[in-house]
Amino acid sequence: MEDNDKTKVVTGAQEPKDKKKTNNDVPEFTPEQQAYVDRIVSGIKNENKRKLDDVTKNNDKRVKDAVQEQLEERERRAKMSAEEKAAEDRKKLEEKNKRLEAQLEQRDRIDYGRQIASQYHIPSSMIERLIGKTNEETVANMKSFADDYARAVQDGVDSRLAGTQQPQLGAQVSTDSTKKLSDLSLDEQTKLYKENPDLYNQLANN
Repeated sequence: MEDNDKTKVVTGAQEPKDKKKTNNDVPEFTPEQQAYVDRIVSGIKNENKRKLDDVTKNNDKRVKDAVQEQLEERERRAKMSAEEKAAEDRKKLEEKNKRLEAQLEQRDRIDYGRQIASQYHIPSSMIERLIGKTNEETVANMKSFADDYARAVQDGVDSRLAGTQQPQLGAQVSTDSTKKLSDLSLDEQTKLYKENPDLYNQLANN
């Protein structure tokens, strides 16, 4: 019994001898610094709240407008006869089909235009500008453009070989290498294509 009394087991973690020293590891702000931080945090919270309120307000307005539009449409349709409703539905369906057909036709013309453009080595930036209302018109536009380009290149080669500057017809297109080809009208692009093929190629590759 005496041995048991002398032997004692200590369990649990020991508390730090100096609690004050341990707490000093956490940086503390002065009252002025804390007030500054509080103002920043408060400003961020207020700004986020304002943005959230704006989004909520806009969403509520869109929902309200949509509901009102639906109610007005139902009221308008309620006053129509069955024949009038059927005629209106048929007209809407026809208009939708026309839009879809036009989109499909335009997509097909663009796809066809890309095929033709590859044959005439026309830059991709010019393809949609040269797409016509028919495939035949597209071919004619691209062939004409390619012929003009070939002549402009040949004229430039001849001019350099002759040691003279290429003669300019009409007013020269005013542009620089910082512009994009899309900034020019189709007429300006064609004229630049003829007058300065090097600059045209540079703009087309920007």
